[in-house]
Amino acid sequence: MAAKITLPVSMDEKRSTRNRTRRRHRPLLLLSLIALTTYGLYAFGFFTSFTTVSPPSHHEPALVSNPPVASNTAQHAVPAAAGELVPLEAHIISKCPDTRDCLRELLLPAMIQVHEKVNFTLTYIGTPTENDGVECKHGPEECLGNIIELCAHRLYPDPKIWLGFTMCLTKDYKAIPERELVEDCALEHAVDFEKLNDCATRDDGGFGMAGHQDELHGPLKR
Repeated sequence: MAAKITLPVSMDEKRSTRNRTRRRHRPLLLLSLIALTTYGLYAFGFFTSFTTVSPPSHHEPALVSNPPVASNTAQHAVPAAAGELVPLEAHIISKCPDTRDCLRELLLPAMIQVHEKVNFTLTYIGTPTENDGVECKHGPEECLGNIIELCAHRLYPDPKIWLGFTMCLTKDYKAIPERELVEDCALEHAVDFEKLNDCATRDDGGFGMAGHQDELHGPLKR
């Protein structure tokens, strides 16, 4: 038999063999690097920041911390005059255009906003006489108009009633104290005309005049 001849391996074949061996080991090297990197990150606590934070539950309400309470005691202070009504007083005469303008443009708008916070009263301007009477600027008719309005206040303490009635009369101040005007305003504001008339004429007007004297304010100086 002929002897088997082994050909020498060329340098190119050797390089090819080494390259194939290296390519076979590359996946193992990559896996080893990934494993080492992951272990190192875990060992140094890189993942702990992610594991300690959990998303909010949809079934549990989020807790909101209470805001800090201010140490200033004024925050909880109650005014000393809390609950007390503030005195508010107006001095008028019944048969006067200035009274109409004052009630319509100043007093009524203010009362709409603060009527629950004030103790509002009307007093009437006049001059006491020697016979215990009152002299009014626009004559006896104005005195009677003042008495009618004071009686409405006495019979109906609710400002919405007596002030509304007074406003109604004052709109047509020149006609005060005509019966038709008083009846119309009484009907409009649910005021009993008969009670009003009894108050104004009791004791021949003495009862109403006494009330006028009690609620009298001296003439204002201009």
